[in-house]
Amino acid sequence: MNTITRDWNWWAHLFRVTHRQTIPDIEQCDDELVAFIVEVLDLRPGDRVLDLGCGSGVHALRLAQRGIQVVGLDIAPSLVEYATRLAQEAGVSGATFVVGDMRDPLPALAPLGSPHFKAVTILSTSFGFLGEAGDCATLTAVEKALLPGGQLFLDLADPAALMLPHEKWWSELDDGYMLMEAWYDPSTCIHHGKFRYLDKDDNLNLCADDERIRVYSLPELTALLKNAGLPLRAVYGGNTLPPRSYGSSYHDRMLVIGRKPHPEFDAAHQ
Repeated sequence: MNTITRDWNWWAHLFRVTHRQTIPDIEQCDDELVAFIVEVLDLRPGDRVLDLGCGSGVHALRLAQRGIQVVGLDIAPSLVEYATRLAQEAGVSGATFVVGDMRDPLPALAPLGSPHFKAVTILSTSFGFLGEAGDCATLTAVEKALLPGGQLFLDLADPAALMLPHEKWWSELDDGYMLMEAWYDPSTCIHHGKFRYLDKDDNLNLCADDERIRVYSLPELTALLKNAGLPLRAVYGGNTLPPRSYGSSYHDRMLVIGRKPHPEFDAAHQ
């Protein structure tokens, strides 16, 4: 058996493309999420949206198919290449994908014209991976990228779903086997993930670094958004329509919306 340590670019494609395609009813879930986003953000054809941590591009493509102009940004070149190919094969011209860092997306966005958007989305629990300083930098970058009155949409797991004891399990994947471990450390509020993949060629693939997700409570997120100039507008407990507020009786997920103030509009409607 060969042991190979893989970087995030390799693992990103395995998780966000290969593994994702095995999730039951994933396309229906994607359709529901995009319909929900369009509804709660009041998106219309011609609006510009920035999808940070866009992964395989499936949500950006669905938005573009509704006439919305979308830029998808991801740090993994393998995912940007895959998403670009997917858009070309689908004949979708309204979605563009670039390699970049969500903490500082401007260098990647600069060649595309205006860096300002009506909405920014961070989906598939892609917020919380960068440490608290990195997460704050991301929110600061989002505020700069939004037009006045623009909104940020965070698609997060419900915190309670991540606060679990140490678990370990195997699953079959692409004629190989994935060993996954996950645990929550209450002393740091970090959810850890560790992965090993035995592929069909008998290679044991290891992660260069364990996954670390900062688990934020709603009060913590509210404070982060306020400090970034994106005060909380709404939070929902799931992505089914009609929207239902997040709370003790409904918290399948935590879908958080922050809004950049629009001085003229807000003053006229006070």
